[in-house]
Amino acid sequence: MISKGYITLLGQTPPPWHGQAVATQILFDHDWPGFDAECIRMDYSDEMDEVGRFQAKKIFRLWSLIIRTRRSLARSPDTILLYPPASAKWVPFLRDVLFLIFVRSKAARTVFIFHASGLAEFTEGGSVRKWLAQIAYHGADMALEVAEEKVAPHRVYEAKQHIWCPCGIDVPALPPKRPKNDEPLKVLFVGSLQEGKGVLEILRTAANLRDMGHGGDYRFHIVGRWMNNEFEMEALGLHEELGLAGIVEFPGQLTGNDKWEAYQNADVFFFPSHYPSEASPIVLMEALGSGLPVISTLWNGIPALMRGCETATLLPIKSPDAYADALLSMLCNRARLEAQSEISVRFYRDHFRPERFVERVNGAFLAVADSPSPRTEPRTEPKQRMTALNVSVYLADQNPGHDRSLGISRMSKVILDEMAKRDDLELNVLSSSSSQKGPKAGAKNTVLPWSTRSRIMRVMTDHLHPVLGWFGKAADVWYFPKGFLPRFSLLRAPMVVTVHDTIIQHYWDHYPGWRKPAEYAYWRHMLTTTLENADAIFTVSRSSRESIRTFMRRQGLPEKEILVTYEPCFYETIPQPEDPPKKDYAVHLASREPHKRTHDLIRWWIARSETGETPPLLALIGQVPPESEDLIAAHSCISRRDFLGDDELQTVIGEAKALILPSEIEGFGLPAIEAYYLGTPVCFVRDTSVEEILGESTSAGAFQLDNPDSLWDALDQVLAMPAPDVRRIGLELRERFAAAKVVDRMVEGFRSVASAKESGQPDLPDR
Repeated sequence: MISKGYITLLGQTPPPWHGQAVATQILFDHDWPGFDAECIRMDYSDEMDEVGRFQAKKIFRLWSLIIRTRRSLARSPDTILLYPPASAKWVPFLRDVLFLIFVRSKAARTVFIFHASGLAEFTEGGSVRKWLAQIAYHGADMALEVAEEKVAPHRVYEAKQHIWCPCGIDVPALPPKRPKNDEPLKVLFVGSLQEGKGVLEILRTAANLRDMGHGGDYRFHIVGRWMNNEFEMEALGLHEELGLAGIVEFPGQLTGNDKWEAYQNADVFFFPSHYPSEASPIVLMEALGSGLPVISTLWNGIPALMRGCETATLLPIKSPDAYADALLSMLCNRARLEAQSEISVRFYRDHFRPERFVERVNGAFLAVADSPSPRTEPRTEPKQRMTALNVSVYLADQNPGHDRSLGISRMSKVILDEMAKRDDLELNVLSSSSSQKGPKAGAKNTVLPWSTRSRIMRVMTDHLHPVLGWFGKAADVWYFPKGFLPRFSLLRAPMVVTVHDTIIQHYWDHYPGWRKPAEYAYWRHMLTTTLENADAIFTVSRSSRESIRTFMRRQGLPEKEILVTYEPCFYETIPQPEDPPKKDYAVHLASREPHKRTHDLIRWWIARSETGETPPLLALIGQVPPESEDLIAAHSCISRRDFLGDDELQTVIGEAKALILPSEIEGFGLPAIEAYYLGTPVCFVRDTSVEEILGESTSAGAFQLDNPDSLWDALDQVLAMPAPDVRRIGLELRERFAAAKVVDRMVEGFRSVASAKESGQPDLPDR
């Protein structure tokens, strides 16, 4: 194997035992094929009570570590350094600054893995800290962020690339959980025994349950090593004061088989942490992998880590009353514990197996290995922190359920929810009383006091809203996610649009009788005006970009740069199914619009069944063309249902053996990735954007519209796909089209157009 180069990995490994050390051990144990790797242990602390504290011996260990690391980096001028920045405390922070001043210049590229939460917020808290942090952490080639933080390190320290990189842990296969209704409910905590981990809250929760008359119904096992003698005396004193003998036990620190036996014997995992640097607690992964439901807190990185986990209950910190209620609910629903066990294990397997963690880190190494070495570039002074960009968004033209914007509205919601999380954006949203609204948190929402469902009010609002003098005066960028600009604009800020497709032109060319000539003329004029006046144009696929360029040439418009951002999926927070149960039908999202080819699909399905073949039942969801009504009524191989709510639609798609998508044109093909996210493979048309979107992961399911027989070959392919293949495709699509990645591309485009407003055409990245 040809080596990709050299990597030097630094990190803390056990002992002492804590989440970061365990995660680092996984990286040290990996053999990193394709790289020549050296692992260097950071052995500052021997015991938990030494972590984060100043000791004279640490000065000598620091100097020894600097020397050893510099020697390792000297092996090759292209060595990549992986380093875990410190927790948000002065002593480890200053240690980092000193270490990186002496070491980082010797590395060709630097990858930081931020295990501890709060560092960026800590360093932003004072001018001296901010200056030192810029010296130490600024401009890394990659930031791996174990937790999603409000103040994100990659933004504060301006990393060139970043990914969310939750850790993983190897959990042995344990026997299935069986409810024991005649025994007390066993509640387990595993972790460092210190105040921040919520140990005192566990004691108070146990006392609350005892006072409610349920002292005999619970047994709490608080497993771990005391952080220090002072806290041990405080906790044991409270234990005695509350009279918890026989209810709460302290078995001490458990490792190996003893620890897994504790997980196996437990019914619930209780982790009420409010630890300042909590990022992605390994013990939560261990608990899920052991089949336990989790009660934890809405604190730091925990909500992002548990996002989409059906068996996790997250509550405010320091809330013993709420914790007691949650545990009482579990006692009353013990019969559900066996089913919850399977769900917990499945979530662990989808997200936290060690190989997933290693894959993310390895991907980071590959990405920076292929980037130019900074040693060929002059070293510059650290830049000032990037200021927040004020983005104003127009949503009054999106009325889901009352116009054709359902897919666009779903995309807009996911994108705006992601934008609202970012501290480098100030989000302002204008909507109407009937239209889609902006995020409730993280955005300023202005709602016009009238409906835009009627065509007249919609057109008037679309074109006249810029003269209303609303909050958009402060905008750095105006963004129109549905893709049409107002005709009368007094806006001073640059205007950015996402043009999803050129279906208006496609209909004019192929279905001129579908709409009135005046309607075609209006929308074609609107698209032409939009493309002519937009300061930047985004679109959702390379296929759509080419169709936009063709439209511009036909209208005699000058060529412009078009940024492909792709689309995120509304279902990305739903865990990827492993092997979902299937029923004997294929689903099609029916439409009266001719480009969706619903009527043709119905005819093909009937013709196939009349040959003696037995395709699955074709389940139509939505409106069908009028000419299809009699055909459907006369043939039992097709069923029909009208519009479904999202929960029911998810179930219908998830239980189908295949989704049939015979559209002759799509801007992106969102139903295709929605189906794969729900564990259902897709039949799609060749040479469309859907082939572009799915093609990097699979070619199965592609067919030609001019050859209906090819549909049956495609259907046979997807029906034969093993569940692990469908799951792999779903996971790959989630990585490529994650909302965070889409928004990163968009914000890059926003900043480009905002900075180039005075100098001319923005230099958009060609993606």
